[in-house]
Amino acid sequence: MTASFFTSLPFQARPAKIALTLALAFAVFTSGASSAQTPPPPRPPQPPSLSEKVSAEIQKLKPLQDAKNWDGMIALLDAVVPTVGPASYDLAFIQDMRARLLAGKDQWAKSAETMEIALQLSDASSPKFFDKNKTLEMVLFLAQINYQEATTVKVPETQRKYLAKASEFIKRWLTTAPKPTPEIMSFYATILLQQAVADPKNVNQELLQLARAEIDKLFQSSIRPKENLYFLLLAVLQQGSDVARSAEVLELIVKQFPTKKDYWPQLWASYLNLASDKNNDESTSRPHFIRAINTVERAQAQGFMNTPKDNFNLVSLYIQVNQFGKATDLLYAGLKSGGIENDPKNWIYLGYYYLQINRNLDALAVLKEATKLFPTNGQFDLQIGEIYRQDEKMKDARQHYREALRKGGLERPYAVHTLLANVSYEVEDFDEALKSIVQAEALSDPKKEKDAYLARLKDAILAAIADRDSSKSPKSL
Repeated sequence: MTASFFTSLPFQARPAKIALTLALAFAVFTSGASSAQTPPPPRPPQPPSLSEKVSAEIQKLKPLQDAKNWDGMIALLDAVVPTVGPASYDLAFIQDMRARLLAGKDQWAKSAETMEIALQLSDASSPKFFDKNKTLEMVLFLAQINYQEATTVKVPETQRKYLAKASEFIKRWLTTAPKPTPEIMSFYATILLQQAVADPKNVNQELLQLARAEIDKLFQSSIRPKENLYFLLLAVLQQGSDVARSAEVLELIVKQFPTKKDYWPQLWASYLNLASDKNNDESTSRPHFIRAINTVERAQAQGFMNTPKDNFNLVSLYIQVNQFGKATDLLYAGLKSGGIENDPKNWIYLGYYYLQINRNLDALAVLKEATKLFPTNGQFDLQIGEIYRQDEKMKDARQHYREALRKGGLERPYAVHTLLANVSYEVEDFDEALKSIVQAEALSDPKKEKDAYLARLKDAILAAIADRDSSKSPKSL
């Protein structure tokens, strides 16, 4: 699993930045410090309090905070740590504060390690240093901070370690907390999902189903589910290779959030995947291609999926459903407007598509237009020559075959020389026909068998030349 997969999720359990971090820390300090200076009325059990020495040191943090000198605050706390007892409330309090400061500086790993020390000190004391609410807040913080570190590291084993920690702490929180909010349950489902796909080659289906169960509960309890919940469900379905259900969810998403550009290409790709299923035939794949077309056009109405590549893909989809007329109109309009990349192969496609719907004159027109745009590319003249040859306009065909060979850029010049020989023979220009045959032979692959048609054509040309020459010779007495 890579960090990019983590950060693609919309839900980020990122701890608050420095201002909120310090507000929480100083709230704890204020109650602890005041109890040291003005003891509360006797009541069992006595809450823990900071020692006078540590309390005095903590007071020095305020001007550093006002100056936003976070490094100075951390340095001051670091200096205090060796002076307090290894199992003291002082140490637990200081480590809690250090953890939040480190989180404010995006030092997730150090923050998690430090907060865990504070929690362990509290858990080991009797009575506990921190009450239930404070403990729950620390546990949730640890779940969030470990998850955050998992989103940043790139080593899979390390990612799994931090995910396991996040899972451990969120489960502890859920077992002791009051009714969790939808945001917390969504966070829990996110952790389960990330654990399930931690090894992309071996997706943990059991964890995936646990994540799905939590997501389903949230949908059932939400009147208007938030976007991240749809996204989590989609991620679970995609990891489970449920393409059909993924498409259904994506349809719900684009209906709810039509202005979110990233979902449209996913929906389009889902329909293409469904259309390309190996068990499909034309009748079962066609509806999916049509839905893919509809997806692109709906996205374009929102201002998305309108790059040259997207526009050409739309043309290709219309070809898939045998709508050549619509495809050619879109392709030509795109080439003229710049909506589709103006390169030779797309003009070649355009000419071919016109031929498929028997619009030969349109095919000739666009191919001749392309010869002006790409004057050194012989492919267009070759196509023009083919159209004229099929219409039995051999002289016109011969002229364009000559142009194609002169310009070059041909994939199979051997074949073009053969075509030129053929039409030259048809118009009885046997000398050019023979010259073209010789050139075709020179370009043929010596490792392959000789072209039988080429041999027969050469024999016919030589016979025609012999007949011509004999008719010109004086008759013998």
